[in-house]
Order: sequence, then C-alpha cells, then structure tokens
Amino acid sequence: MALTGKSTESGAAAYVDNATPTTLLTASLSANKIIRISKLILVNINAASRTVQIYKVASGGSISGDDWKVVNDLVLAAEGYEDVRELAGCHLENGDSLRVLASAASSVRFNLDYWEES
Repeated sequence: MALTGKSTESGAAAYVDNATPTTLLTASLSANKIIRISKLILVNINAASRTVQIYKVASGGSISGDDWKVVNDLVLAAEGYEDVRELAGCHLENGDSLRVLASAASSVRFNLDYWEES
C-alpha cells in the first residue's frame, strides 16, 4: 500500500456555499483509493461569526436533514479559524465525499490535507 500526501483549498474567490453543501473532496470511484483526512482548517473572513455543518456522505448518498452530519453547528469566530480535529483520521472510501455548509455566503474558506492510499 502506498500513501501519498495531498492538499486542496478554496481558491481566491471561492467560498463554502450557504445554500448547497460545498463538496471539498470526493474519493474517486474508478481509482479504488481510500482517503484519510489529516487536517481541515476552516477560515471565516467575515467580521461576524459564522457556523458550519460538516457531512461525510456515502457513495451515491445525498444530504437530507441531519443524514451524514459529522460536525454540527461549529462556530467560527469573526475573522477567525478552526482546526476541525474531529475529522483527523476520517476515511473516505470509493465515491464517499466530504461536504460543508456555511451559515452565510462569501464568508468561509477551507484548507484540507489528506493521505491517499492506493
């Protein structure tokens, strides 16, 4: 088994959505790789506090209510950040995805570090 360290982040003008959960990462169905989250940092660039919901959605699943929710109402202080330690070690298998929903638009950005096992 090979481990490869990887990272992804929101771009300069990209934010976590407040209407539809933003997909941060999806484990590839065709590659048969397992993703192990090592670190997720959420950053609030707004002058008011914001809350976020985090979901780990199984392959083929969709969010309905609290289905798949792994972190509920995480508060990000005004112009603050949070290292979401609850996700360290979380696995995404073929087709699973990690999604985040913010309480307001154009406020929350992310940086996600993970290991890909193949």
